[in-house]
Amino acid sequence: MAKKKAKQAQITTEKRAPVVAVMGHIDHGKSSLLDYIRKSNVVEGEAGGITQHVSAYEAEHKDRMITFIDTPGHEAFAATRSRGATIADVAILVVAADDGVKEQTKGALEFIKASGIPFVVAINKIDKPESDVNRTKSTLMENEVYLEGMGGDVSYAEVSAKTGQGIDDLLDTVLLAADLEELEGKHGVPASGVVLESELDPKRGVAATLIIKNGDLQSGNYIVVGDASAPVRILEDFSGAQIKEASFSKPVKVIGFDTLPAAGEPFITLENKKALADYYKDLEKKEAEAVEAVEQVDRISEHTFIPLIIKADVGGSIDAIKHQLQSITHETAEYKVIFEGVGDISDNDIKQAGGSENVLVVGFNVGMSNAAKDLSETYGITAATFSIIYELTEFLEEELEKRRPRLEVKEIHGEAKILRVFSTDNKGAVVGGKVKTGAINKKDTLTIIRRDVAIGTATIRELQQAKQATDEVQEGQEFGVMLSTKLSLTEGDKLQAVKIVQT
Repeated sequence: MAKKKAKQAQITTEKRAPVVAVMGHIDHGKSSLLDYIRKSNVVEGEAGGITQHVSAYEAEHKDRMITFIDTPGHEAFAATRSRGATIADVAILVVAADDGVKEQTKGALEFIKASGIPFVVAINKIDKPESDVNRTKSTLMENEVYLEGMGGDVSYAEVSAKTGQGIDDLLDTVLLAADLEELEGKHGVPASGVVLESELDPKRGVAATLIIKNGDLQSGNYIVVGDASAPVRILEDFSGAQIKEASFSKPVKVIGFDTLPAAGEPFITLENKKALADYYKDLEKKEAEAVEAVEQVDRISEHTFIPLIIKADVGGSIDAIKHQLQSITHETAEYKVIFEGVGDISDNDIKQAGGSENVLVVGFNVGMSNAAKDLSETYGITAATFSIIYELTEFLEEELEKRRPRLEVKEIHGEAKILRVFSTDNKGAVVGGKVKTGAINKKDTLTIIRRDVAIGTATIRELQQAKQATDEVQEGQEFGVMLSTKLSLTEGDKLQAVKIVQT
């Protein structure tokens, strides 16, 4: 009997809920604003199951759903904040009415603009006696945020996260901005989206919070994020309740990854285990081709990659460190992360270095086992831990400077012409000359040029001007010099003073 063809899901397109990143200065009430929305707009049963620290959740406003993402405000976690803006469809920039635009506000604004997504402004804390909305609007204008009614087109709402005043207006504004984007998603196709964050749960294993941007996710599927993958067996919604399926704009948690997926990375969904095996087989082939291409480039390139192993307390910290690495580069060298993971530095991490002294191992907010310390000393591998990210950054900058290749550059800083040869023997020559450009110094190495061709070198044994010993002769001056060279010199030869400079 002929096998029945598998029934293909019908593909339909629907309007989807916006994913909204809330950004701004850490003290301007981001968390309070999100907390108020959570308590007021999330279904009571679901709201009771989550805490203020949840990174993403859904809220309902006028029969429409909105997914909110909380983004860290600390400058060191700029990568996480940037990732929030990239994942999101719309951003809310929170600015306190009693404080105005601050440095972290400017940073958040830069990430929003770089992502190219629309944003609205929430002028928060209007309930405070010292609030000054007009002054806050002025500070926004000073930073090129031109609000509606003030010569611009950026929508805003005046709100109080404490009393709830203006929150409905803010959510109306967010939905209007989303409608202008005409956000859509497809049912009947495999889910795809972005990893918001990842963590190692001591009891349940490696977990990741995902934002689905398109398609459907079902139990039995497999999630792939770079080198990490997971069967969709434990699937939870934002409140921690187990679910069987989810679709676009939903924040979900998947537990059971084989390794920690990178936050901010895109994910794809495969139908079953066979599809996963086929995917990896094809990926291995492509990676082998890529490795060969890289090796060919490395054979002709003077650029050096310094191998780096990163261990940290959580995935977000790893992401922050990798963001810092983007600014720690040199035209001849940069870091290449060869392994990353959550937890203390172990002897296995040192073994990952393969005995190469060039590999660096760094840890952030983690410890290092005694076995790892002993092994690193045995192999001569530099391994260090830090609890302040800026100290880690300074360490990596110093190590890059130490390890980068030095290029030797010849600098010509003087040129003279031989006017007369007084004597010559197998040890050298005594000649008279005149400096044409620059200067000739007693410590210089001289390149001998004949008919525009370099024929050899000479060193200065004695330098004289007007029959007096000197250390240097300037442009336009005549001199006598005793040279050490095996070459036979002649009148008209040029002497180039060369310094070897390492850069």
